[in-house]
Amino acid sequence: MLEALPSPVLLIDRADRIVEVNEAFCRLAGQDRDYWLSTPIGAYLSPDQLVRFTREHAQVFATGEDLETEEVIDGHDGTVRQVVTRRRRIVFDGEPLVLTILTDITALREAESRVRHLAYHDSLTGLWNRAALNEQLAAALAEGGPAQPGLFVIDLYQFKDINDAFGDAVGDALLQAFAYRLAGAARGSDRVARTGGDSFAVLVEHCPDAESAEAECRRLLALAHIPLTGPAGDVTLGISIGAAWAQPGIGADELHRQAEFALYEAKRQPVNECRLFDAALAAKVQARRLLEADLRQALAAEDQLDLHYQPVLDSDGYRVVGVEALVRWHHPKQGMIPPADFIPIAEACGLIVPLGEWVLDRAAAMMMRFPHISLAVNLSPIQLRSPEIAGRILAILARHGMDPRQLQLEVTESAVLAMDSSVEAALARLRSDGVQLVLDDFGTGYSSLSHLHKLAIDRVKIDQSFVHDLGRSQDARAIIQAVLGIGQSLGIGVTAEGVEDETQKLFLSTFGCNEFQGYLFSRPLPADDAAAFLKSHAVREAA
Repeated sequence: MLEALPSPVLLIDRADRIVEVNEAFCRLAGQDRDYWLSTPIGAYLSPDQLVRFTREHAQVFATGEDLETEEVIDGHDGTVRQVVTRRRRIVFDGEPLVLTILTDITALREAESRVRHLAYHDSLTGLWNRAALNEQLAAALAEGGPAQPGLFVIDLYQFKDINDAFGDAVGDALLQAFAYRLAGAARGSDRVARTGGDSFAVLVEHCPDAESAEAECRRLLALAHIPLTGPAGDVTLGISIGAAWAQPGIGADELHRQAEFALYEAKRQPVNECRLFDAALAAKVQARRLLEADLRQALAAEDQLDLHYQPVLDSDGYRVVGVEALVRWHHPKQGMIPPADFIPIAEACGLIVPLGEWVLDRAAAMMMRFPHISLAVNLSPIQLRSPEIAGRILAILARHGMDPRQLQLEVTESAVLAMDSSVEAALARLRSDGVQLVLDDFGTGYSSLSHLHKLAIDRVKIDQSFVHDLGRSQDARAIIQAVLGIGQSLGIGVTAEGVEDETQKLFLSTFGCNEFQGYLFSRPLPADDAAAFLKSHAVREAA
C-alpha cells in the first residue's frame, strides 16, 4: 500500500527511528530503503530541522492529534523543495507509530510567487503597478508626521498617435525608455509606477506644500525635453502632470482623486504643463458632490437607473451558463453616465449599499424566467462591511424564489485583502446556503493561495487587461497560464473577461478556460434584449 502512494511516506517509532519508507521517499532522499531503516532521521535533516522534527514528532505521540506543517527541505540532487508534512499517530502490529506523508508543493508555491510578483509589477516596464502604488500611498499617509507625501500623476502626450504611426513594438520600446528615465531620476525614497497604458505616477515621500510640489513638477517636466532613443530613432515625448500633496486628514483615495483632477486640467493646457490641485479644482470637486445628490434622487425615484446583462458562455461559445448584471444610469441632463464615474461616488457617500440591493432585487426578478443559469453581481468592499449583509442578500433571493446556488457574488482582490472576521463570517453564511464566491479581476492585485483556500472561492475571473494583452505580452500569457494552472490544481473554476476575438478564445481554451465573457459573444444588453438572447441560445441545465 505504501509503494502504491506517489507521495513520500515514512513510519517512525517513538524513539525517532524509521521503521518503514516507500520508494517515493527514497527517490526524494537519494538512498535506498535499507539505508534509511538503519540510519537515524537526523542524517537527512539540518540541526534546526531536527529540533523542529523532534518537537513535532513528540507532540503527535503525546496528543494523538494530527499535525500538518509546511517546510523547506533539501532534495538529494541539491534542489530545495517546499513540502507539506502531515503526521498521524497509528498503531501497527501493536506498536504505536507516526505515519508521516510529504506532499511536494514546490511548483504551486513557485506559481504563487510568480503571480504575486507579476501582480505588483508592470509587465512591460518592470515598474510598480497601480495596486502596489496605492498600497504604498496608504502606508505613507498612515505614518503621519511632518514628512507628508505628494503624488504626481503623469500622462504622455498623444502617445496613441506614436503607436498608430510606428506600431506597438516601437511604442513599447519608448514606454520602457521613459520608464527607465523616470526611475533613474527618482530619489531613494520616491516610488515610481506605471498605472496605465501611457500613464505613470511618482510618489514623493516629503512634499509638504505647493512650493515643494512646484519644484518637483519642474524636475519631472525637465525629463520631457530630452529625446528618447527608440527603434524609430530619437523621439521627444510631451508629458502632462497633475500634482496633489497630503493635507491633514486626507486619505489615499482622496489624494489620488485630487491628483487625477489636476492632471485632467493639465491635459487641457499646452503640452509639458503641470497643474497643482488648488481652490479652483476644489470647486470642480464640488460639482462632483452635486452629482452625488443627483444619484441619491435617481436611486430614490428608480426611473433613471437600469440594468444591462452580459452573457457568460461555455467553451463552445454558444451555450449560455450565466449573466452578469451591470447597472446603468441615464441622467436627465447629462445623459448616460458610465458606472466608472458614479460607482466610486456611491461608495464614497454610502449609497453603494442601497444601490447594490436594488441591483440584486431587480436582477433576481429577471432571473425568475431563467432558473438554470447563474446570476453574477458585483459586491463592493463597502457592501461587504455592511451589517447583516448576508441576511439581506438571502432575504432578497427568498422574496423572488431564487435558489441561492444560482447567485455568484463577485468580489475584488483588494476587498479580499481587507476582510476582517465579520466579513468572513458573512461570506461563510452565504456559502453555506449555496451562494458562490467569485474573485473578480484576478491578477491585478495580490491575493495569495491561502486566501483562496480560507474563503473557499468557487471561481476566479481573469482580468480583461491580461486577455487584451495576449497578442503582444509574454507576461500576460504567463499570468493567464499561471491562473488557469492554479485553478485546475485547486479545483476552482476560471472565467475570462474581455474576450473579443477567436484568437484569444483559442488560447484560453487550450489552457483549460471553459467560460467566457466579452464582446466576441455579446455586449451588455438591456433586460428585454438579454431575455431574447438567452432564449435564442442553448441554456445549460442546472446540475
